This record gives sequence, C-alpha cells and structure tokens, in this order.
Amino acid sequence: MSDWPWQLTILLSKLLVYGSFVSLTGALFVLCLGAGPCATKAPGSPPHILWSVLARQRISMVLLLGSSIGFLAMLLFFLLQVGLVNQNGVRGMLDPFMIKLLAQTPIGTGAFLRMAGFALVGAAVLRYWRHLRQDASPSLPGTVLGAGIVGVLLCCTGFAALGHVADLDEFAQLLVAVHVLVAGMWIGALYPLYTLCRTERASDIYPLMRGFGNWGWGITLSLVAAGVYLLSRLLMSPAELFTSTYGQLLSAKIVLLLCLLALAALNKFRLVPALQASGAAVLGRSIRCEMVLGGLILVLTAVLSTVTGPAHLMG
Repeated sequence: MSDWPWQLTILLSKLLVYGSFVSLTGALFVLCLGAGPCATKAPGSPPHILWSVLARQRISMVLLLGSSIGFLAMLLFFLLQVGLVNQNGVRGMLDPFMIKLLAQTPIGTGAFLRMAGFALVGAAVLRYWRHLRQDASPSLPGTVLGAGIVGVLLCCTGFAALGHVADLDEFAQLLVAVHVLVAGMWIGALYPLYTLCRTERASDIYPLMRGFGNWGWGITLSLVAAGVYLLSRLLMSPAELFTSTYGQLLSAKIVLLLCLLALAALNKFRLVPALQASGAAVLGRSIRCEMVLGGLILVLTAVLSTVTGPAHLMG
C-alpha cells in the first residue's frame, strides 16, 4: 500500500498544528504588548486591555480556536503516525498496542508535550472567556498570561523533540525551540495587528505598533542567528541549498523570509511613523501582505519536515 495518502494527511495535520501554534503565540504576545494602565482604575492595578469589544472578541477567538484546533490536529498527527506504522487502514490508527508503543518514542513525547500546551492555554482562555470578550476594559488575567507562557513553552519543547533535529545535540534542540518561539511571536502577531488596524483608531494603536517594531530587532536577530546555526547542522555544505530538494525548498523559504523582513522594515521605518498622520489603512494592507508570506513560510516548513529532509539524516 502506498504511503502518500498518509504523508498528505500528516502534512495537513502539521500545517494545522503550525498555524494554531503561531496564532496562539502571536495573540498572547500582542495582548501583553497592548495591555496598559487604565485611567479609571486604581494606580498599581493589573494591566488592562483597552481595545474595542470587536477587537477583543476576534483576538479571544484566535486564542480559543488556536488551542482547540491545535490540540485536535496534534492528536490526529499522532494517530496518523500510528496508522502509517501499522499499515492497516484507518482501523490501524486506533490499535491500542501500537498507540502504547509509539507513545514511548520521541513522536509520542513531542505530540503529548504540544497537546498539553494547547490544552493548558485553552483551559485558561475558556475560564476567562466572558471576561476577555465582554467586560469594559478588562484586566489581563494573570492566569491566562501564566498558562499561555507555560503552554507555549511546552509546545516549543515538543517541536524540538520531533523532526530532523531530534537526532541533533541538546543545544541544537534548544535553538529549535527558540527559533519556533520567535517565529510564532512574529508571524502569529500579524493577524491581531491587522485586526487592530481595522477596528481601532490610529492614535490608539500607535504605541503598540511602535513597541512591536522595537521588539522586532530582538525577534529578527534571534530568528536569523538560530536559523543560520541550524542550517550549518542540517546541511553538509552550502552547495546543498541549490543541489538537493531539501536545500532548494530551504532556499525558497529563505527568499520568503527576506521578503517578510523587507516588509517589516518598511512598516517600522516608514508606515508606523506616519501612522497617526495617514491612518491605519496603508499599514493594514502591508501587514496583510506579511500574513500571506507568513502563511507560505508555514506551508514550506510543513513540507520540509514531512516530505523531505537533509540527505545525511535521511540516509
């Protein structure tokens, strides 16, 4: 029996997991950046989310959907791996013996870490669902923030335990976790920022956009530094970027990343400084282009981790 139906469904499940993870990470990051003191509250009170109800509803929905879809997609990914090994059709996905066997491998460890992370964030968001969506200028619950940080870190650890890097040393796996975290903070923040451009006044979101741009330096440096080191470990030589299928796909991903960096520089140095004078529409269109590029990067990442791999690690 051909493995391609399994590989295709595994690829789709991975794409859902990646999209859910970056959505969660980015939404939490924007919530933290955007929360601030409320004039009607006592000094020293917790930071409050001062955005409109519509914006809070949309970002809360991102958190809820990201956690629930991510959990289910990760469960599906694990069961698909069981079915791929078992080679007994859909029934093979539910074989208790094979489930128990695969749960004791890095595949099981990585899957359960990510599922735990998604479940933790989802439980915290559900607990404060009405508070986040309906209260006037609600405070940012410490429970949501704490659970979000722990959940995201669990997911990052799960990413480092799976894929080609699982065969590398602990330092390389740590860099994978860092790489995944900062990528999620950047790409996942784009939809919440785009939403705020459409729902809030330019003067109200200017401090947030400026703060995100300042964080962008650290995000970019961390992303590039970790990425260059991991490339040096995954490729035998730079020539593989052009001579192997894996390298060519990596090259395409690097080109997309450079385009994303160019748009981010345009936003930081031109569109954000002019935000209050020109309005948020132009910035919103630029962020929408970034979202498209970010989506393509996620698709290539899923392909790279499913369909192909470094020659010396596949061999």
